[in-house]
This record gives sequence, C-alpha cells and structure tokens, in this order.
Amino acid sequence: MEISMKIKPLLHIAALVVWACCAVAQAQTPAKPSIESFFFNPDISSPALSPSGKYLAVIIRGANGRQFLGVVDTDNVAKVQVIAKPENLDLFSPQWITDDRLYFSIGDTRDSDDRRNGNLYAINRDGTEQVRLKPESGAVGVMGTLDDGSDDLLAAKYSFRATDGSVRSSRLYRMNSKTLKLTDVLGDLQPKDVTGWVLDKDHQPRFAFSEVDGRSITYYRAPGAKEWVEALNFDSLDSNAYQPAFIDGNGVVFAYKNSPEGMSVLYRYDTKTHKVVGDPVFESTGFDATVNPVFEPKTRRLLGWKYETDAPGVVWLDAGLKAIQKAVDDKLSGSANSISCRAGKVCLVTSFSDQDPGRFLLYKPTQDEWAAIGALRTNIVPSQQGTRDFYRFTARDGMQIPVYVTQPAVKAASRSPAVVLVHGGPWVRGGHWQWNSQAQFLSSRGYVVIEPDFRGSTGYGVRHERAGWKQWGLSMQDDIADAANWAVAQGWVDKNRIAIAGASYGGYATLMGLIKHPEIFRCGINWVGVSDINLIFDVTWSDAGDEWKRYGMPVMVGDPVKDAVQLQATSPLVQAARLKSPLLMAYGAQDRRVPLVHGTKFRDAVMQHNPNVEWVTYAEEGHGWRMEKNNLDFWTRVETFLEKNLK
Repeated sequence: MEISMKIKPLLHIAALVVWACCAVAQAQTPAKPSIESFFFNPDISSPALSPSGKYLAVIIRGANGRQFLGVVDTDNVAKVQVIAKPENLDLFSPQWITDDRLYFSIGDTRDSDDRRNGNLYAINRDGTEQVRLKPESGAVGVMGTLDDGSDDLLAAKYSFRATDGSVRSSRLYRMNSKTLKLTDVLGDLQPKDVTGWVLDKDHQPRFAFSEVDGRSITYYRAPGAKEWVEALNFDSLDSNAYQPAFIDGNGVVFAYKNSPEGMSVLYRYDTKTHKVVGDPVFESTGFDATVNPVFEPKTRRLLGWKYETDAPGVVWLDAGLKAIQKAVDDKLSGSANSISCRAGKVCLVTSFSDQDPGRFLLYKPTQDEWAAIGALRTNIVPSQQGTRDFYRFTARDGMQIPVYVTQPAVKAASRSPAVVLVHGGPWVRGGHWQWNSQAQFLSSRGYVVIEPDFRGSTGYGVRHERAGWKQWGLSMQDDIADAANWAVAQGWVDKNRIAIAGASYGGYATLMGLIKHPEIFRCGINWVGVSDINLIFDVTWSDAGDEWKRYGMPVMVGDPVKDAVQLQATSPLVQAARLKSPLLMAYGAQDRRVPLVHGTKFRDAVMQHNPNVEWVTYAEEGHGWRMEKNNLDFWTRVETFLEKNLK
C-alpha cells in the first residue's frame, strides 16, 4: 500500500495550564521572546505512562534550572510527587519497569565532562530503593524493559576496541534492577563480535549483526535452534543491502530494502530464504519509509507504526487506536498528535506543530475525559512563532532538493534578511515539520530561515544520499548556495543580506560557503565545525572509529591519498586566505567529534587576512552546548553578530 499522509498547519490549540508548582512565572509577553525561552531546559519533558496507565512519570524543570523526576496519579494530575531530586545533577528519560518501579538517566547539564553523565539508576515509585545500574562486573547499557511483571531489565555488556574505543561486541543479560543480578541470555550460544540485535516477543535474540572489514554480516537463530547461521553478508555501503528490522508477536519479520526508485521500503522477510518477499508493507512517495513500530506490551502484537514524510504521520492497524487517533486529531486540529495508550483506557497525547514546541495531555477515551499536563516551554506563545513549510527546489544540475523554510511571524514590509542554516552529519535528515529552537529563535529576530536537505542527506532515497558522496565543498555546497538563490527568487529574501550558519558539517559548509560563494553570503557563523577533511583522518584523539576511517570515509568523503588534490581544494584551512567576510567561530574544548584543533588552526590562519573574526571557546563543552549559561552566551553573540552584519 502507498501511504502519503501529510499534516499541514491549519489551526493551533491554545496554551494549556501547567502545574502551579512547576510553572515558570510569566510576565507580560515581550516583543521578542527571550533567548532563555528557546535554549534553556524545558519546563516539563519526557512524560511516560506506567504499564497499567495509572501513573505518569515526567521530568520537571525546577526554579534553579535543574531537572528532577516527578510522578502523578493519572486520576489526579494536579498533584505531583517529586521522587528524585539529587543536588547539582539533572535527570532524563524516565522509563517504567513495572507500575511500582522505573529507571532513568542522570547527569550534569552544567558540566559536559562530568563522569556521572549518562549513568542509569532505578527507583521505586515512592522514591525508595534507588540503585545505580552498575553491577560489580562492570557497566552495562539498558536495552529495554521485559513487560513480564518482574523488576528485571534487558541489558547489554559491551567490549571495546583498544585502538579507537568503539564497540567490538555486546552480550545480552537479564538484570534485576534491585539486586543487579545478571543472568546470561544466550550462554554458549553467544555469537562473536555482535554489535546489534533483533529480538522476538519472548526477548530471545533471533538476529545478530556484526561489522567486519567493511562488511555487514547478519546471523540468524531459529526458535529452539542451538546454532547461529550466516544469513546475509553485504558490503556495508551496498545500496541493495538489507537486514531485518523488527519481529512482531506472530513471528513475522520485517526488513527494509530499497525500491527500484531508490526509496527505502518496508517488506516482510522470509527466514528460510533470507530474502524480502511479497508486496511492500509500507512505502511513501518521495521519502524513505522508515517506521517506528508500535507493539502491544507482552503479546507484541503489531498495533501500527509511526512514520515521517514532509510531516509526521501514523498508520494504525488496530481499530481501537485508529478511532482514538481520530478523536484526538478532531479535537487538536492543525497539530501533529502522537498517542501512547495503555489498555485503551488512558492515553498520553503529545501535541506539537511548527509553531508549538509541544504540550502533553491525558485522554481517557471511554469517559471522553481530558486533562492538561503542561507545555514543554511555557514562555513560548505559538501565535508569536514563525511558520515552517516544506518545499523542493531544482538545483543547478536538475536534482530536486528538499528544503524547510521558517518565515517570521511578523512579516516584513519588504524582503527580509535570511540565514541559511546547514545541518550537521552530513548523512542525516536535517529538516522536520516541528518547532525548531534555532530556526524559531532566528525567525523571532526577523530572519527567514532556510534549511536545505542538500544531497548527501538521508531520508529521501539512496540516490539523493549517494549524490553527496565525495561532494564536500562541491555539489553539496552548490545545493546550499542554490537554496539561498531560490529563496531570493521566491521574493522572500533580500539577496544582499544572507548569512550562512551551522555546526559540525554545517560549520564546514559555513566556512566553504564564505570561501566559495562570497557574492551570496555576507557573513557566517560556524560552531564546532570541521575545518579540514584530512584532520578527521589525522587527529588520533577524535571519536571517529577505525572501521569508519578505513571503509566509510574514503568512499563517502574522500580518500586522503587518491583524492588528495580534491581534499586540498575543498579544505577551508588550505583556502583560509580567501575568506574575507565577517565570521563568528565557537568551539568546545572537550569536543572529541571535532577536536578543538579544527577551530584553532583555522582561527590562526584566517585572522592573518581577516580582521572581522570573532572567536569563543567553551572550556566545559564538547560537540555542542549542554549548559544553559553557554547557550545564553552563544546565542546572545549570534544575535549581536547578525544585527551588526545583516541589518
């Protein structure tokens, strides 16, 4: 079947009331929302229903900016019981194990190098028996709950490569969240060097994945079998490669495979032939059909799946959930509404749009009762936010390039200044129809924000992605320039007042944009950006894995020997003398993805020829800003820089 549901912004629901104990005091709405409104920790986040639906866990921002864990009874949402509020730490992502116990992550958003970041803890609903989930035999990662009424979790223990610190293999265990007792899931049936798994409804591994010498290997073990067999063996970059993605409660296996048009399509998978079979289960025109399956707890019956085209959508196979979704959408029209229900009695509704960061409600379908939980960001007024729409434009070589454009809520009398915001990765999808803090902050200051998913971006088919291979600084860069020119041609943008900005790969593209297209981009903002492709290969203290450097980067980015001339021509560091435009640069001293040397080398080179360079280093930060004070400082600098150079 072909699905192409599209949600468009029609009407936005009014702001909801939040708990009095948690709400941030709100003065008269300023003409411009504050920087803090966009970049500080959310007021409430990560709500999660308990297995029965009787309780809701939620992360709440306190008066000091710290995030702590609260629990409410879904029959009385006005009362919050705070069960975990450690001093000088933040809590994240609560998940229920049973109705009486849950686990969460802990860390310090004010210290990116804090060794407690990412540590997992379990706690009872009443705040007792808090335990750090670290057995004596070493750290483990939690893979999920078991939905069997026990206090156990499914956990993985990892071994790492000595050369680059990447994961060599993982081993599965049941771990008791109180005693930390580990029970080996596979015992002697553990295959070698496995980095990923697909499990059946009984939480038994049926598929195991390994990456060896540039090849993706899939192993399969039939129910009751004592041996693993090699099912698939592909070159890791083969466009015809596929592997199982998930298994439903009836044992049906689903896998993704590229269609003749180059789009990822969901199929059923035959465990006897180890091939995809039959007609596509799900596909979407112009987009990869990557889904997030929704299962019934315990039985693992497939209830439906969530997906994304130009906007989020859902396909419900369950008639009851389909009816609930319709009732929710009818009440909250104009928003994307995601539901999570327990036994059809209590549903958590997450409602958001391009202008609304999100708000949470409880819905009881049988009584048709609604209760407002609260808003993600109470100081953001949706009607004051910009509108965000999806388009495709034609690049200079004829390729269709997806792009999201955020227009200011207050339309300018004439053409507006603009910022082309370049996503990182670059092998990711950058744009989504939702509220985006960076784009909305810039639009609130009067800028049209243009976010192209240039070739190399994922989510739009393998041809779009592979058209970006070995095109850093070349056709990928031209797509970004063409996006700016396209926006000018639409009549939205003043061609003489366009900035380019981005982080990571987006920082690289910012530097190359100012070098290659100074007639288009008047100034640029680069944070944590790559300044030289060869440095990715050469810097030994980065977190780029050996497998990626050896088998991925030479094909997708460039070979440092075979493509040496090209990499020199597309190196911002080598071309630094050509960059004459105003530039703001910011880096994290603890960054292992793009180490600080990328910034310092380029800063020293460009400042020899360009007096209009601003530089800032955040000593505590890594690859991006976690701390509220640094977000405030950086985006204040961005606002001042753009005011000076574009207006």
